Amino acid sequence: MAEIEREAKLTLTLRDYRRLEEGHRVLESRDQLNVYLHDPDRLLEGLGYLRVRYEAGREAVVTLKIPMGWKGEVREMVEMECPLKGLGPELCPWPRRRVRVASNLPPEMGRHFLSRGMPVLRRLGWMRNLRLVLDVEGLGTVELDRTRLPGGAIHHEVEIETPDEDLLGRIVARIREMAPSAQASRVGKFSRFLEAAGVVPPEIGENGDSAPDP
Repeated sequence: MAEIEREAKLTLTLRDYRRLEEGHRVLESRDQLNVYLHDPDRLLEGLGYLRVRYEAGREAVVTLKIPMGWKGEVREMVEMECPLKGLGPELCPWPRRRVRVASNLPPEMGRHFLSRGMPVLRRLGWMRNLRLVLDVEGLGTVELDRTRLPGGAIHHEVEIETPDEDLLGRIVARIREMAPSAQASRVGKFSRFLEAAGVVPPEIGENGDSAPDP
C-alpha cells in the first residue's frame, strides 16, 4: 500500500553528530546497506527510484520512492514497501545488474515504471548507512545517520519524520540547540549517491530526489 512520507533533513558536522549521539538516549542502532535501481537514461526526470535495503537482524525490504515536492523544509514522497523475500530471481536475494520490472516487482510497483516506459531497471550501485534512532525527550524520535558515500566520503545528517508541523519545528529547534551546524537540506540520500558515484554531474544531482517540473 502506498503511504505519504513527510520528512525534514538537517546536515551536520562530525562534531555535532557526536554531540547528538552522546546527548541523547540511543533506542536502536541499524547497520544498513542500500542498493539503488533505476533506468540510467531517465535519472533526471524526477520519476522516483527503487531501493533494496538490507539491515542486520531484519528482513530485507524493497521500497519505491516517488517525489511529490517540498513544503518549506519538509519533503513529501509517495512510498511503497514490501519484503524482498519471494520477489523475482533478478531481484531476490540480491539485485542483478539488469532487472525486468514485469516479472520481478510486485504489480503495484511495477505499474509505476511500466506506465512510464521503463520495462528494465539497472542496478546503479550501493552505499552503507549507520542509523541511530535517538530519543528526543518529550518530543519523540529522530534518526541520526552516518552515510559512507561511493568514494569513501562520510556524510552526517538528522532525519525527522512527522506530519505535525508544530512538532517538527520544536524538534528542529531542540536539535539546533545542541548542534548549531544543523542546516536544512533538500538533497536526499539517492541524490548524494548519484553525485558521489559520478552517475550524474554534481550540479544536477539533486534532481533524483525532486519532483518533475510542472
